[in-house]
Amino acid sequence: MSPQAIAQVYATEVLSGFDFYKPEFLEKLFRRYGDQGMSYFQILRMMGFETASGNDTYGHFEENRTHEVIFVDAGNSTLGAGAGVSGIIALHVDSVDANGDYYPRVGNTVLWPTGEIGTITAITVSGTVDITVLPNDVLDDLPTVTDGDPLVINSMQWSEGSGQPIGAVKGTFKYENDAQIIKETLQVTGTDMVNQTWFTKYGDDGQSIVGYWTVGLMDLDYRMNLAIDGALLFGKRVTNANLTGPDNAYLNKGTEGLFPYIKRVGDKRNVAEGAFGIGDFDSIDRYLDQQGVSKYSLTLMGINRHQEIEDALKAYFQDTNIVYAKDIVNSDIFKANESLGATVNFKYLTKSERLFMFKRFNNLNNPKTYGVTNFESKGGYTQPNYAVFLPVGSTKDASSKKLVNNIGCRFRALGNYSRRMEVFQIGGAGPQRLKVSQIDELNTYQRAHIGAHYASGNQMVWVDSQA
Repeated sequence: MSPQAIAQVYATEVLSGFDFYKPEFLEKLFRRYGDQGMSYFQILRMMGFETASGNDTYGHFEENRTHEVIFVDAGNSTLGAGAGVSGIIALHVDSVDANGDYYPRVGNTVLWPTGEIGTITAITVSGTVDITVLPNDVLDDLPTVTDGDPLVINSMQWSEGSGQPIGAVKGTFKYENDAQIIKETLQVTGTDMVNQTWFTKYGDDGQSIVGYWTVGLMDLDYRMNLAIDGALLFGKRVTNANLTGPDNAYLNKGTEGLFPYIKRVGDKRNVAEGAFGIGDFDSIDRYLDQQGVSKYSLTLMGINRHQEIEDALKAYFQDTNIVYAKDIVNSDIFKANESLGATVNFKYLTKSERLFMFKRFNNLNNPKTYGVTNFESKGGYTQPNYAVFLPVGSTKDASSKKLVNNIGCRFRALGNYSRRMEVFQIGGAGPQRLKVSQIDELNTYQRAHIGAHYASGNQMVWVDSQA
């Protein structure tokens, strides 16, 4: 039996053995890795590109080009026969569809790159589609061309008292995608809900912490948004009939994300790491112009590409027009909500009459996802080197005539029930709630039923350092 009192000086070395000194811990739980990235999903939400869907599979139709060019089958063409002499243009397979239909018509005038003009006087089909063209100028000799070369249909030409040409029709491009079910769970025992921690505030925003499990609720939101990001960016539709749910035989459904979509219908180009310059930017701008992109383009970048683009366009970012550009975007995109525009915090640039909105895409450099060391060196994804140029606007559905946002997402909803983001709790513990289980724990569930919805993929550019 030890004595309960001793002859001794009040000294730290002596008294610390009684274990009654309060440790000096700050009350704030520091964000060691910051906010770990603003998610793509949050950017879409702040820009308002979300709409409900009453079906798992959704989509729209897009108009094709109204006009076409001629691609030449040089091996079966007869050109260069002499001044004023007619020639035969055989259509390349790229100018004839699966049904044998084609665009050129009698009466069309055809322009050569060197300025010659010929008028189509006859079209015959015998194995190949052969177009007879007579030069307008008797001194012109219709030049030969290389196989696959394009010629331009630049006009129509008819004589007085003549009849009408045959009509022309354009087709449509059908877009479809699926909504994907995403789920997350947080489980906590009743005992842990009443365990006190030394820290009571979270990060610089000062959110209250009542038990460590409340930090888990914030982590639950983060993991949920991360899963949504992954689907909207890299997801693929499910075509494997063996991929069913663990609790039933129902087929899983996945959504086609941004990068697989651009790879399928858009423009993917390779620019080596560290090599992006003004010439690359101008080339992309010319492509956007050819594809009919409106005045706004959103550019999301991995950190490596962001630094390159900022360095390449440093002089342009100093343009005083940027303040005006910011005001225009706040008005048109954010509906005059300046605080929303400040939260997204785009960097603006007006060049070649187009307004570019730049945003670093931190998720692409997350060392626990796409920025993990050696992931990009395996010949596949190189996310920190990504840059995507996306049109910001709407495309008219060729079938319904309704406007479809170029970038956005869909969530399942009908009537007053929305599955955009469901949060619910079930358990036998926790304050001020009906206990629905004898188990001393609380389960917090999150569930989202959403999918990507993109339009005019031909207007999107994906820059990578891999081909």
